Amino acid sequence: MKDTAKRWILIGSFALVLAALAVLLPMFLSDTKPKTLAAEPVTVVTPEPKTEEDDVYVRTPAPTPVPVITTPQPVYPEKAVNLLVDGKPLFAVANREVAEYLVRSFLGECAAENLSGNAVLLTASIDAALSTLPADGTVDYLEYDAALNLLRKDRSLIPVRRTAERVEIRTETIEPQTARTPLLPEGSRMFKKLGTPARTLVYTETLYQNGMPVSETETLNTPLGVGSAQTELTGSYRRPEIVIGDPEVPAPQEGQLGPTPASLSFVHPIRGTVAGLYGLLTGVMRYGVDYSAAPETRIIAPESGTVIFMGERAGLGFVIDIRHDEDFVSRIAFGANTAVPGLMLEKHVTKGETIAHLPETEGEKESILHYELLIDGIPYNPLFYLPAE
Repeated sequence: MKDTAKRWILIGSFALVLAALAVLLPMFLSDTKPKTLAAEPVTVVTPEPKTEEDDVYVRTPAPTPVPVITTPQPVYPEKAVNLLVDGKPLFAVANREVAEYLVRSFLGECAAENLSGNAVLLTASIDAALSTLPADGTVDYLEYDAALNLLRKDRSLIPVRRTAERVEIRTETIEPQTARTPLLPEGSRMFKKLGTPARTLVYTETLYQNGMPVSETETLNTPLGVGSAQTELTGSYRRPEIVIGDPEVPAPQEGQLGPTPASLSFVHPIRGTVAGLYGLLTGVMRYGVDYSAAPETRIIAPESGTVIFMGERAGLGFVIDIRHDEDFVSRIAFGANTAVPGLMLEKHVTKGETIAHLPETEGEKESILHYELLIDGIPYNPLFYLPAE
């Protein structure tokens, strides 16, 4: 009973609340309606531009963006390598094999370059440390031909060191010694000894760097022989002021007596007439004796010896020189070569042996034979050494 009574009380209370709301709600709604505003004109005011003095917060215009230019990285072959010289990259090539072949080719060209004089190549090598690393794009990539041409143009990129050796015979200068002698006419000159210069075998080593010689070093110096002095004689002989006979014609015993041979005994080279004497003839020196004889007359060796010359000599005609002992030489001259068959250089002849026949002289009944006797290279009057006739 008590529960039923409470339920009815709650229902009555709720009904009273609803009745109150029904009365108050219209009143509330009538007070809150919005009021309508009269339309008013609107004035638009354009503001004056601001200056730096009006507004200390003037904004700085944003900079124009700079376009970023990116260089495309070169596309290298997969196995491309950098060639390094003393640790510094020079350029890139296709692979390690190309780099090695390039260096060998360049070194071969450098080694084959011409050398000065008669030098021969001893060594050729790269004068730097070479290595390779995988290409990293820091140096240019070159094909083989372009890389080789670059090395050819600038030899310092890969320095090459060469050594070459030159062999020569160095000849020293001969200083002539001069002497005056009465055995030659005044104003004449003669080399008694031509002399031999001192000679030395010299080996010279030359160092080349980048194709240019930079130093030379003598590696061997061997004397080949000691030289001998050269002796030049100048004449001082004058004819005596008092001469028997024609002063323009030599006297039979003109000149000076030379060394006396110890074992030689000379004979006249031909049977004939003495037609000219040793000495000055009208200012010109005749260094021997002239014989006149009929053509085909035998010419013989004045003393035993060896034939050391056969041939033409200017001003004398055909000449045969026979070397005897003790530095005596007989010089026999006649117009043409009429030497006996078998006579030749280095042939030994005996005293009195026939060596030739006197040739004919056109338009003359007799021909001339000229005979000189040289001792140690000096011509003396042969009549001092020949028997009187």
